Amino acid sequence: MEHESLPPGGLRIALVQRLTGVGVHTLRAWERRYGVPRPARTEGGQRLYTVDDVDLVKRMHGLAEAGVALSRAAQTAIAEHAVRQATQPADGGTARIRTRLLQALLRFDDRAAHAAWAEALERRDILAVFDEVAAPVLVDTGDAWHAGRVTEAQEHFASGFLRSRIDALARSVHTVEGAPLVLLACAESEAHELGLSMVNVLVRYQGLATVYLGANLPAEALLSAARELRPALIGLSASTDAAAASIGAVARRLREEIPGAAILAGGRAFREGSAAPGEGFEVAPPSLRQAVERIARICRPMERPRAKEEAS
Repeated sequence: MEHESLPPGGLRIALVQRLTGVGVHTLRAWERRYGVPRPARTEGGQRLYTVDDVDLVKRMHGLAEAGVALSRAAQTAIAEHAVRQATQPADGGTARIRTRLLQALLRFDDRAAHAAWAEALERRDILAVFDEVAAPVLVDTGDAWHAGRVTEAQEHFASGFLRSRIDALARSVHTVEGAPLVLLACAESEAHELGLSMVNVLVRYQGLATVYLGANLPAEALLSAARELRPALIGLSASTDAAAASIGAVARRLREEIPGAAILAGGRAFREGSAAPGEGFEVAPPSLRQAVERIARICRPMERPRAKEEAS
């Protein structure tokens, strides 16, 4: 695939088409008729979009696909965007950094991607970088790849770059000896692990110990590790309904063999799919922040008996 030149100021319209599935002519018509989006322009008149513009177009497109009239879909998308902007911490640079990172990854520019990532970590805390930069970039590239609008090579480069940065953050945290242990793994057949790897980093920053077992872990391997480690909590991730369905069976066995461990399941299948809570495990809250807070609340009381023993 031929890659268009991406100037520093924003995303070109052909790339926005690939990320959203909305055609170039439709993008221009929506801008003219409904003001969705309102891209900047170069001196030569070329449109330059931001990742916020991509989000707006995706939302309007989704509403239109659901049967909402275009005028109402545009009003709804704009109103929701305004609410998000009002409730986010004031930092106009985050969207710009996310645009730069997405540009760099889709043109295989490791140096530019590294610079954007470093700036994100300088400006925001790790949770905000995951929530507002890394996770949205992963979703954008993953969705566009599944729809055939970006290449598999581009998707692999983007996920590989972010995996290496997230792994480096995890290795930089040394937990306190005796901290409650959280065992994290993706369900069997689940290949998407980066969301769970972000949870791994954030849980370690909470002062908890983790053992991270990654993607597509067979049930027997999980059970064996849980029997050996006796974790305080077992966190499982699934992005598809098929992967989510496998969690119920393994959770029942975990309950039988490690009755003291809490079991938490999360991921895209539970947030957006038809997967429902099953017997023997709790579904994690939808946001990274809420999920990590829930893990910490479950694990923290387990520190108290140990503290009493040390004091006696």
